[in-house]
Amino acid sequence: MTAPSMTTPQPVRNATIAVWAILGLVVLRVVLTLAFADELVDAWIDSNETAKALPREIAAAGAPAYAPIAIGILVIGAILAFAAANLAKGKNWARIVVIVFASLQLIGILLSFLAPTLTVLMVINALVALLSVAAIVLLCTGDSNRFFARR
Repeated sequence: MTAPSMTTPQPVRNATIAVWAILGLVVLRVVLTLAFADELVDAWIDSNETAKALPREIAAAGAPAYAPIAIGILVIGAILAFAAANLAKGKNWARIVVIVFASLQLIGILLSFLAPTLTVLMVINALVALLSVAAIVLLCTGDSNRFFARR
């Protein structure tokens, strides 16, 4: 009697690649957010009629705190990286973490499209959204379900 094969199915491998790509884009987004913080504040001021009427220094004080938000996203990315590293090991908790975080990422990205931002950040957000959907779908396929059920 032979033992069942314990190789990682292709959907799980593809989902893992998608998650690592998401993490790479998240790091890029954080770096660009920090590098273009002034431009983001200017975009926010330009889109806010009340802020436009104020001196820039006062209006900027009321702008969203882009740097702390970016750092928070990076911390969440570290948790996602830990989960991604455990997907191929068949850890069901890792699959749940990836699905939940990818879903939350989608909600955050949809909300970010409502806020003023830079074009490059919108493109990165769109790519992250596509990869998040791909990871969720891949981790919910029959092969993935069987793989995680064996563990």
